[in-house]
Amino acid sequence: MKYLVPLLTVCLLAACTSRPTTSGISVEQASAQYQQQLKVDNPALGKKLAISDVKTRQTNQLTDVVVTLSSQYKKSQYLQYQFTWYDGDGFVIKGNHSPWQSLTLFGFANVQLPGLAPTSDAVTFSLAVREVSTQAQEFKD
Repeated sequence: MKYLVPLLTVCLLAACTSRPTTSGISVEQASAQYQQQLKVDNPALGKKLAISDVKTRQTNQLTDVVVTLSSQYKKSQYLQYQFTWYDGDGFVIKGNHSPWQSLTLFGFANVQLPGLAPTSDAVTFSLAVREVSTQAQEFKD
């Protein structure tokens, strides 16, 4: 028992220092004026991508957004993106979480990522982008 606590502590610290699987870049709408904040969790991916434009409008009382993602890299990138929507108090709108969408971004290309708020309660959003591993994964018993 006296070895169990230090062992769990070491495992916990090792897990905290490992690279998260959903790391990437994200953009968040910081206010009603649609000022974006760029967050980079994966510096290597952050050098390969840029969010060059964010446009929003109201369509039938729903927030409609288009984020332009630009490749700064010469090769194709295999990515996933996901929008998360927040209400006026900053809480995530539950039950309407968009799934991760696959995307192939070719070298030095631009692509527009569209998103539509699930309800009229959604007033802000965030967009997360992550890499998809192209290496085969081996699972051991």
